[in-house]
Amino acid sequence: MEPQQPARPRRKKPRPKRRSGEDAKKLARTAQALALRTTGATYRDIAAQLGVTVRTAYMDVQDELGHLDGVIKEKAERLRELEARRCDRYTLALEPAIAEGDPRAVLAAVRLMERRAKLFGLDAPTTVTGPEGGAVTVRIVHQQLAGG
Repeated sequence: MEPQQPARPRRKKPRPKRRSGEDAKKLARTAQALALRTTGATYRDIAAQLGVTVRTAYMDVQDELGHLDGVIKEKAERLRELEARRCDRYTLALEPAIAEGDPRAVLAAVRLMERRAKLFGLDAPTTVTGPEGGAVTVRIVHQQLAGG
């Protein structure tokens, strides 16, 4: 019986090379697809105008929305970090007055703690109950002003 040769690793199929500028064209197309969609164009309209399939038009719009969502989340996180650092600096600045028992400094520190809790979503949601502990029904009445 002959010894078995170790199996050769399988090679991955090479990805088709993208032509230069193909990514830029796709980015421009997705931005244009979203712009058309926000003006009320249907996916069929977008597909016809951009010369793609309806599925591609849909995917382009979704890709662009996903990109924008990521940008917004990233900016919000940076802002949250900036606000947290500000809260830290202000709290450190209040420490000497808090140690001396200054009521205004203590109140300011409590407000900073409340701000931090809101910033990071640390507080539990507020629930409102009726006089007997049951649910409260809230009715919002909208009335159009005369002449508007």
